[in-house]
Amino acid sequence: MSQKIGGRSLAFEEMRELNEPWRRVLHVGMRQQIPKGQQVPLGSYLYFLEQGGVRLTMQSLDGVEKILWYVREGCIFGETPYFEQQTSEGYFVCTEDSVIYAFSEGHLKVVRSEYPDLLLNLIRSMAYKMRVFSHQAASMYLDSVLVRTCKFLAQRIVPGSNPLTAEVGISRQDMASLLGVHRISLYKILRQQEEAGLLGPFENRRVTILRPDDFFRIVNR
Repeated sequence: MSQKIGGRSLAFEEMRELNEPWRRVLHVGMRQQIPKGQQVPLGSYLYFLEQGGVRLTMQSLDGVEKILWYVREGCIFGETPYFEQQTSEGYFVCTEDSVIYAFSEGHLKVVRSEYPDLLLNLIRSMAYKMRVFSHQAASMYLDSVLVRTCKFLAQRIVPGSNPLTAEVGISRQDMASLLGVHRISLYKILRQQEEAGLLGPFENRRVTILRPDDFFRIVNR
């Protein structure tokens, strides 16, 4: 990547490898294989995602769904419903076949006793998620659809790609949900920027960035 991304661009970041040190204690937890499309039950366990991907989605009382973020390998998830012990209004669903490790209260007692440094790692990762989520909330209130779209793409640029390419990895409909816009509004922005020569077409869940300098000026507004 030829330019630096500013702090506000943490919005819409995909969570990845935040809790890599927890791989040392996978033998303590319970290994589970979860197929694509299946929900992961929340509340009783803290989960480590060893392989695959999960998506956190919130659902309103009238059934409207909003994607909050995506979690990839090397991350703990399900912290809030586990520690708060309240009914969750959101749910995690596997976006692909996944391998996770579930940690019960008893398992965490072992971790706390024998690997106390991992608790500090967990606290730091939760703080980082709060930071990302606060940037995401601010972006949805303060930024235009174009700025949100560019911030999302900036987090997914393939290192060393030439021309600069963002590996989106999700459908435009799911991307619209994450960005908090109607899918038609997102389609319109992508088409406009393709016609303006800022972005290439959305193909195979990848987007080419044709004018990087202009792109990063938008991202860092």
